[in-house]
Amino acid sequence: MPVYIDPPLWPAHGTRFSHLVSDTSYEELHAFADGLGVPRRAFDRDHYDVRESLYREAVAAGAVPVDGRQLTRVLVRSGLRVPARARPERIARVLVRRWAERFPAHPALGRELVDRWAEPHRHYHGPAHLLAVLEAVDRLRAGLDPARLEALVLAAWFHDAVYRGRPGTDERESADLARARLGAAGLPEPLAAEVERLVLLTVDHRVADDDTVGGVLLDADLSVLGADPAGYATYAADVRKEYANVPDPVFAGARLRVLEDLRRRQPLFRTPEAQRLWGAAAARNLDREIGRLRAARTAPVDGSSGGPPADVEVLTITAVCLQDDDGALLTVRKRGTERFMLVGGKLDPGESPAAAAVREAAEEVGLRLETAQLRLLGEFEAPAANESGTWVRCTVYTAPLAGRPAPLAEIEELRWQPLDDASAAALPADLAPLLREHVIPALRRAPGVPRSRPGRAASGGAGSR
Repeated sequence: MPVYIDPPLWPAHGTRFSHLVSDTSYEELHAFADGLGVPRRAFDRDHYDVRESLYREAVAAGAVPVDGRQLTRVLVRSGLRVPARARPERIARVLVRRWAERFPAHPALGRELVDRWAEPHRHYHGPAHLLAVLEAVDRLRAGLDPARLEALVLAAWFHDAVYRGRPGTDERESADLARARLGAAGLPEPLAAEVERLVLLTVDHRVADDDTVGGVLLDADLSVLGADPAGYATYAADVRKEYANVPDPVFAGARLRVLEDLRRRQPLFRTPEAQRLWGAAAARNLDREIGRLRAARTAPVDGSSGGPPADVEVLTITAVCLQDDDGALLTVRKRGTERFMLVGGKLDPGESPAAAAVREAAEEVGLRLETAQLRLLGEFEAPAANESGTWVRCTVYTAPLAGRPAPLAEIEELRWQPLDDASAAALPADLAPLLREHVIPALRRAPGVPRSRPGRAASGGAGSR
């Protein structure tokens, strides 16, 4: 059966987009998009967003051109359209009502939590996931001590209340938030402590055999693994969107480790009811995605597959690598952003890359360098960390660290990144693509560049905020 595409009329990221749908199955849609070279992260619940530059190629490959109204009718008739209730803006109203029914004395806290879950950078870990977990808790809670049910429901509300794509850190900060907010709301300290404990179980999804309440929370959190094939495909695509700046092979390696660990657990779910409801489907879904990721893992991770697309803006910048005595690399995060990158920035008119690197080091972290101290590491291209639809072409230098760096100007935070693990998948997900894909591998290959002492973890640097 054919797939359908409407005209490229929808502006975003400096170009225009079409919508690509199937009237048969998501599998057919994914297969067609794969053949067209459209990445899975362009899948939005029931359709693909396709760049204008690929419209004619899609039609030539067999996509049927239709207008927007016809495309909507095709999607509705197919039964594949994601209903309005599955859209975050509709779910928010359902969540507000749920909170008010159970915790009517604390409306402000409920509004804060709904706002947190609706943050725009969330794709999977958003309102739909929260509602699904709450509904799964309702299905699994039979027989639980009513006195412990309140903590379980609150833990479901708080378990991803902080989410920035930092495994382990997000869960711990969510637990800290629960303890702080519940205490400020005047709820009993033992209740706040139990909610904190339950949220912390989601760090590694392991629980003692006799911890029935903890088992229900973790089973509810993983219930999506037992979705039907279309629902699981949407879940996997949404997770990928949350790590859109991570190269496909790097993401595949990290995701594969998580899924293989889950697949080895027998049974996957802790409660008999969850295993009955979702166990068999979860095993099939995990096996299918693990197979796909194992294939994707073989792709190159050094950026050798090509430069920036023809239709994106490329910024010319410079950066400098500064390492401490243990070999850890200084990275910075700018105010209002989430990615860590090197000290550096755009060149002023008529300025050389070396002069710009010296200037940026002084302006961003207060370090005085001389151009004679710089050693060229290389020139690299990668997607920009904080500007969608933009790439950077960066000249990167190394230089000795002379002095104590401090966050200045637009720099919000410093962090020292150890280089002792050569595995790209072991690097934090919040590193800029340039740093992850090119600079750190180049540093590890360069002769005479210091290495971090084994086992050192990334940490805030001197003067970090």
